[in-house]
Amino acid sequence: MGPSATADFYTKLIAHTPASVDQEHLRVVIWADPTVPSRQDALLSNGQDPSPWLAAGLQRLQDSGAEIIVVPCNTVHGYLPPIMDGQPTEFISIIDTTIQAVNWTANNHAIGLLATDGALLSGIYQEALSDAGYGVIQPSAQDQAQLMNIVHSVKAGNITPELHQDMRRILATLENQGADTAIVGCTELSTLLQHATLEGSMTLVDPAVELALATINRARQHP
Repeated sequence: MGPSATADFYTKLIAHTPASVDQEHLRVVIWADPTVPSRQDALLSNGQDPSPWLAAGLQRLQDSGAEIIVVPCNTVHGYLPPIMDGQPTEFISIIDTTIQAVNWTANNHAIGLLATDGALLSGIYQEALSDAGYGVIQPSAQDQAQLMNIVHSVKAGNITPELHQDMRRILATLENQGADTAIVGCTELSTLLQHATLEGSMTLVDPAVELALATINRARQHP
C-alpha cells in the first residue's frame, strides 16, 4: 500500500527471482496508490473505508493485463476477501503463504506475532494460525505501542539505532515467553530488520519474502 512497502516487495521479488539477465525476470505491473485511506484509521477509529480504492486498483491492474494479483500489505488483507470474491484474476494471499512458511519452520505451537494495531484487531493472522493449530504470543500493550512507534518512524524514514534496540528487546521478550518462530507481519518492520543484528535463536518469517517466493513460483508456472 505505501510507497516503501511497494518498493521493498519489488526489490525482494527481483532478488529471489532466479535470473542472470533482464529477460529472465517476471513481467510486473505495479499499481502504487498512496491516496488509499489509512487502513489503521478505518479499523481502529471509524476512518474512511479503503475498499473502493482497493477495488479501483484491482480494476486498473486487470485492465493492464495482470493475471496474478498480490498485495504486499498485511493489514489490508482484512478487506480483500469480498473484493477478490468472484474475480477471474488469480490472487495469492500473503496470509496463506506466511502460514505455509510457519509450517516449515516452527518447532513448537507458540508463534510470536508482530503486526500493526489494525492487523491485530482484524484477527487475520490469529484466525489463520489458530486454524493451523498454533497458539499466538503477542507483545504486551506497552511493547505494542513501541512497535507502532517503530512502524511510524520507518514510514517517515527515521531509522535509528534506538529502533533496532527496541525491536531486539521486543523479539527477546516473545522468545522468553516461548515463541521459537515469529511472524514479522508489517512491511515497515521487515524493512527495519534488514538492517538489524539480532540475538537469540528465534526464526523470523517475513511475509513479504514468502509472498515474493510464492509469486515467483506461480508466475513461472503460468502460461
